[in-house]
Amino acid sequence: MKKFQNYYIAFWNSFFAFVNANLGKFIAATTVILLFVMLNGIDYLRFSPFGQDFLIRLQDFLTLMLGIIVEAFPFVVLGVLVSVVVALYFKTEWIIKILPRNRFLSHILISFLGVLMPVCECGNIPVARRLMLKGFTVSQSLTFLLAAPIINPITYISTAEAFSFDPSVVIIRMLAAFIIANVIGILFSYIKDPQEILTAEFYAAVCEHEHTHTHSKLNEAVDIFQTEFIAVMKMLIIGAGLAALSQSFIPRDVIVAIGQNPFLSVVAMILLAFVISICSNVDAFFALSYASTFTVGSILAFLVFGPMIDIKILTMMRSTFKLKYLILITVLVTLASLIVGLLVNYLN
Repeated sequence: MKKFQNYYIAFWNSFFAFVNANLGKFIAATTVILLFVMLNGIDYLRFSPFGQDFLIRLQDFLTLMLGIIVEAFPFVVLGVLVSVVVALYFKTEWIIKILPRNRFLSHILISFLGVLMPVCECGNIPVARRLMLKGFTVSQSLTFLLAAPIINPITYISTAEAFSFDPSVVIIRMLAAFIIANVIGILFSYIKDPQEILTAEFYAAVCEHEHTHTHSKLNEAVDIFQTEFIAVMKMLIIGAGLAALSQSFIPRDVIVAIGQNPFLSVVAMILLAFVISICSNVDAFFALSYASTFTVGSILAFLVFGPMIDIKILTMMRSTFKLKYLILITVLVTLASLIVGLLVNYLN
């Protein structure tokens, strides 16, 4: 049994390392292949029935992809600007001083910390690590990590803008995130030795992240903006491309068959959220492209699950949490998101 567990852990460690190291190469190779096929097959595409249909679908793909990017771009810039301000000027000591001793109240207050630090899940992970270093418990930091990407003004505004025709999406998304983050955080607070949750490398990673900056505030702000903007835009482009690809090239009857099934639609959108790893500041615009074909519950499952758990987040969290606890967190979030989606579908 121990040998099997070691193989299991080694497999996931290798998987996370491979995804983290090869994502850029995969995107570059795919782009080159697509360009080669398009340039060499242009005559065939222009004069064959299949090619003409492909060109129409390609045009739809580009239109949908650019539409998602244009709609989301202002929120990308706004989110990155806010994250710069938070990184440079927000002091975590302020929060620690006012936190109540009560287990439940402290987690509830921390779940609203994203209102003061509205950065997406990418930026929240180093913030959560700093919180632990400054005196937060592991469970409190976990509650912040799960809640802050959703319960913050930028995510609220972007979701309200994307789903202006259905305000209930915003309300249910915020409420579900609040409940899930607090329940999981409070459950973890009952672990007697919280240090068992963390990896041995965590403190070294935190110390490296917390090195003293010698650059001016302006230079540091530019560096942070550039780093986060590139990271978020890369995920937005990938996400917009996947959304447009599925809408343009997958047969409509297949999409409708899956999207209108109350159970399969939820599972499909949770899996999509896990793979695409799009930022919570703009994921509502991605989900909007499926609103006409997928159930409301599946859209909400996507909007709740994605900011809490995806490939990108798990890869980053692996340096902080031990694998068995990452698996436990993933299972809990998955089950909770599935329940949210199914409840909405069957009660709607």
